[in-house]
Amino acid sequence: MVRKVLLLALVLVIAVVVLFWAVVGRHREGVRPIPNWVLYPWEYFTWGWNSLVHRGAEPPGWGDFMTYFPDWKPRPIPHAEIPRHPYMAANGTSNMHCDAYMSDAYEASGPIGPDLRVKSRTQGFGGYGTIAFDSHGRLVAVYSNGRRFQLELMDPYTLEELASYDLPPRPAYWFLQGVMPWEYIGAGMYFYLDNEDRAIVPTTRNTVLVIQVPEPGGEFELVREYDLRDHVVPMSWPHQDSVAWVLPDWGGEYYWYATTGGMVGTIEIATGEVHTLRLEGEVIENSFAVGEDGVFIVSDRALYRFVLGEDGNIVMAWRTPYDRGPRKKPGHISRGSGTSVSLMGSPEDGFVVITDNAEPRINLLFVRRADGEVVCRQPLFQEGKSGTDVSVVCFEHADADGKGTGVYSVLVENNWGRHTFPRSRPVGGLTRVDLVRNPDGYSCREVWTSEEKSIGVFKLSLGNGLVYMYWRNESCPITKWYLTAIDFATGKTVYKKLVGTGLGYNNWAGALFIHPKGGVLYSTTIFGLVMIGDAVP
Repeated sequence: MVRKVLLLALVLVIAVVVLFWAVVGRHREGVRPIPNWVLYPWEYFTWGWNSLVHRGAEPPGWGDFMTYFPDWKPRPIPHAEIPRHPYMAANGTSNMHCDAYMSDAYEASGPIGPDLRVKSRTQGFGGYGTIAFDSHGRLVAVYSNGRRFQLELMDPYTLEELASYDLPPRPAYWFLQGVMPWEYIGAGMYFYLDNEDRAIVPTTRNTVLVIQVPEPGGEFELVREYDLRDHVVPMSWPHQDSVAWVLPDWGGEYYWYATTGGMVGTIEIATGEVHTLRLEGEVIENSFAVGEDGVFIVSDRALYRFVLGEDGNIVMAWRTPYDRGPRKKPGHISRGSGTSVSLMGSPEDGFVVITDNAEPRINLLFVRRADGEVVCRQPLFQEGKSGTDVSVVCFEHADADGKGTGVYSVLVENNWGRHTFPRSRPVGGLTRVDLVRNPDGYSCREVWTSEEKSIGVFKLSLGNGLVYMYWRNESCPITKWYLTAIDFATGKTVYKKLVGTGLGYNNWAGALFIHPKGGVLYSTTIFGLVMIGDAVP
């Protein structure tokens, strides 16, 4: 409790600093950039000392743009196409994890460089959970400072706010619930955009809002509200279960939802009728995936496949327990799997991918979609310091005709570490594991491991063959944040691009997003949003 109070105090100090900056900068018009001078107190001293004694010299190897792989050329990755959900926006535009399969693999090409431009926007302390892209290519995002939530529409290149819609805030007593802003994954952090440019947003009041994204020059419009307050896990005050994730069934007649307290439910879209199934003694801390063959949800104890029964009833097709480990690992939100659920391949012979929480090393699990059988497990990272709390990236390789080859690739980040907001300390590591179909079954192996670090939701560009991560330097007098690009084929670092300096550019467990037109990438930060793009997209 003392630790949480101290952390809350630190957040308030940061908020005061940013508020002061916002007040003195009110005369500015347009988008306010994230400041570069919000530093730790000791960084001001170090910066001054370095300026006086070393004349501001930086450690070697940390410039604005560093190339590590001079001969690198974009190499699009042949892959089996991930089916578009008929009732969600196009793949790469609909939600935090790219598509209904939660692949985190974009068709579009991310920024290549070397001539990259950076732009940012801030409203003070607070950032964006999910960023989607509407049919006009504009950003649709939910902003939050820990209590306030707002749906925003932004220009993808200037980051100018075009429209906004106030969502229900967290209750005034939210700090008594014991969940810090940077650990909160409840309502509003996740939403999705549907095939009609409507944002489907769970709220802090345990309702689900359907909000129409406006045409150019218009305003957001509330289409419908579903009340789920009687369909969550009851808890004693001040604690409250939260509807955190909503996705549509593949048939389009129902919404599926899940709560952090372990309730799984369906909402009949036309009538609002609700059916639920509680996972007794289990909690859900990760987003779920939906396919043609049902909904796949991971709790802190097991992986599930659910399907629709008659009249919207929930039927458990299978349940696969996994090793949840002896405790919550350093830097993780909860005990159990830290990954979102991701799908690969077809319903008949494809897989669900998660990691467990085993000691001394976590395992990457390849689970058959049809029956829940684990066909292969691959231990990851170093003993005693192995863990991940973000989703994996995955896809199936394809031949020249676009047909799946039975070779699957998964990328996993090691963000084990004793993090204390806003300072993260991951041990680092990014690994690629391939699953291969053989005549007598499947085998999996580690292809390469990179030493790059991150604690955020990294992304893969299938369009150019680069993996994108976001991390700070660890040797400069003041903290500088870099976008890092890694070659998918070899695991070699291709380049690093300076994004910004100071706390404002810290993306603490935030996600990266690639614009569907290509050449532009976005990162959430604890003070707002940054855009990194090729000078000529």
